[in-house]
Amino acid sequence: MSKIKSFSLKPNTRIGNYRIIENIGRGWEGEVYKVVEVPTDAVRALKLFRTDELDSIRHLVHIAWYYEQVRTTNHFPVYYHYGQWFLDDDNGCWFLVFEFIEGESLKDRIKKNTHSKEDIFFSLASALADIHEYKYAVGDFETLENVFMSIDRNNSQKIVFIDCNPGEPDHPNSDYKEDCLELVTISKFFGKSKPSRVKSLIKEIKSRKRFGNKTLRKIIEGL
Repeated sequence: MSKIKSFSLKPNTRIGNYRIIENIGRGWEGEVYKVVEVPTDAVRALKLFRTDELDSIRHLVHIAWYYEQVRTTNHFPVYYHYGQWFLDDDNGCWFLVFEFIEGESLKDRIKKNTHSKEDIFFSLASALADIHEYKYAVGDFETLENVFMSIDRNNSQKIVFIDCNPGEPDHPNSDYKEDCLELVTISKFFGKSKPSRVKSLIKEIKSRKRFGNKTLRKIIEGL
């Protein structure tokens, strides 16, 4: 699916109580900006959607609901609220406001080759297992562009999914199998020389016919 048309908002443009700093990403449903909250000066991430490009307002509310639910996993940015705004050249837009995540994507970390690829891979797998145990799945992370290594309040590193597939209204994403298969795809970055633990995890995933919310955790613990 192609990316949406950019809003092309310039720095200092106001969206509700937020002032644009810069564009930080664009996908097939919305565009994300780094913003400052007025008047608190708190830095946030604001995801903007055109009304006529949304599947429905109900779908937007579902996305907000999903992020509220997965907050307890500690692997997603904090969701704050949603709102509506009008720009001069459209029929209105909606926005979601999130915690702004500092850090770098796993894709960039792997490119720099300054960290153990095996450690990165199993940190990702463990984060997915954490989320599955809450009976949610992630999806759409296999490029590793939307998966960040961030620092939590205890100064420890943690995996954060800044974007994902939340599913549909009344049917939140719980496709544990698809998440595990995306891990298999990601393992290709090792090339032909996969570490033995990675090979074992991939073998276990491929041998499973049914996936529950504790399957990935059991596979990891059994390695």
